[in-house]
Amino acid sequence: MPLYSEAELDLKAKATVLSIDRNLESHHAVKNICNTYMEFCKSPKSRKKSIKSRKITEGIELRLLFEILCYTSFLTFKIVPKYVFTRKLIRKKANYELVNYFNNQVAKYLFKLCQNQGMTKLQEIVSMSSPPEIKIRFGDPLHPVKRVIEYSKSREKKSGLEIKQLAERISKALDPYHYPELEGLWDPQGKILAKIANKVMSEVFSPSVKLKA
Repeated sequence: MPLYSEAELDLKAKATVLSIDRNLESHHAVKNICNTYMEFCKSPKSRKKSIKSRKITEGIELRLLFEILCYTSFLTFKIVPKYVFTRKLIRKKANYELVNYFNNQVAKYLFKLCQNQGMTKLQEIVSMSSPPEIKIRFGDPLHPVKRVIEYSKSREKKSGLEIKQLAERISKALDPYHYPELEGLWDPQGKILAKIANKVMSEVFSPSVKLKA
């Protein structure tokens, strides 16, 4: 017998997205990324490569929040099977029909959140040429569901590839003309976001937590 109904999972999916957003804010995730970037731009390595800090605009902060929101949501998709299961006697088996339902609801609420905060009005940064003469253009509007799927496909292709993509996208948001030099700064981000994802799921699926519509 399933442990949760679709109605209950819908509430938990909404709570998951809101909790990710709150936790990223309480951990000052975007601010910490920006501070790391600014410190790097003061370093000898940055001066040697003639990299100067760019002004951190609201648009850049929104791009950063978009990426870590999507990445952390992707991580919850990997965690949820241990919470959404069918119990048979003493055995527990992940209920992938309900897992997929939960993930689809998370995607729905994630899109709404990104839309409400203006992230979907921003456009993808597309590299037109390789270093050292990097040229860029703006592509399609940012789409959180598409981004989560991209992270999922990368993970399926090769474990760790999704973290490299996150590092590239954070770097492009901060400085699309020098992003390769910035990618190494974000190695800790995957672990930080994984901790947040685990914390969120543990709280949302805690038996003592009663959610309201």
